[in-house]
Amino acid sequence: MRDETSSPASADERRLPPNWLRTTVSFLIVVHLFALLVAVLSNWNPSALATRLRQKVPLVKPYLQLLAMDQSYAPAYALTFAMPEDTDMAVELDLNLADGSRQSFSLPAGDVWPRVRRLRDARLAATAGDLTGETFRNLESLLPQAIAAHFVAQYGAKGGTIRCMRHFLLELENAASGDPYDASRYLKVYEARILVRGGNVQLMKMEAAAEVAPAAVEREKP
Repeated sequence: MRDETSSPASADERRLPPNWLRTTVSFLIVVHLFALLVAVLSNWNPSALATRLRQKVPLVKPYLQLLAMDQSYAPAYALTFAMPEDTDMAVELDLNLADGSRQSFSLPAGDVWPRVRRLRDARLAATAGDLTGETFRNLESLLPQAIAAHFVAQYGAKGGTIRCMRHFLLELENAASGDPYDASRYLKVYEARILVRGGNVQLMKMEAAAEVAPAAVEREKP
């Protein structure tokens, strides 16, 4: 009489995880895919149903935020019109530390992990750079001051300098020739000294020479 318990099929079944574990893993995969589907449907111009699923289904929104899937997908692939505001921005800081040394930081930093943090820092730098110029003269120091306060508190700095830099547009000749593009070419759109007084961080904007020099007056000839 043949012993079926020693058949290859029975041996394979014994090597498989138990049924309860396979059921649990399958359930978790379905939950993950459901949350991902809700994230996509409720991300850009969501319907009323997608919004309710995102807000009302328990644990969906915290789960998306925990795994950094709660992001805006569509604008990342938007086309640009080669306008100055379409270029990348960066925030640079030169801090004077308590031990007398000087240390530089950049926002966004290239070694930030996970990558979603770098994207958020890039958006923060872009917003700080966009809120500059004569149109936003009363607002241009708000974000740089908050960024400077964060780094000053983190490193115990005594002062320094902060700059908002805009990347130059890629010239058509460089794009057509295939020559390497110098990614270090930035235009300074805002610069301020970081002042630390009584634990408070203040910024003193450094005006360009053209902004502070008196206009030349042509003298009348006698």
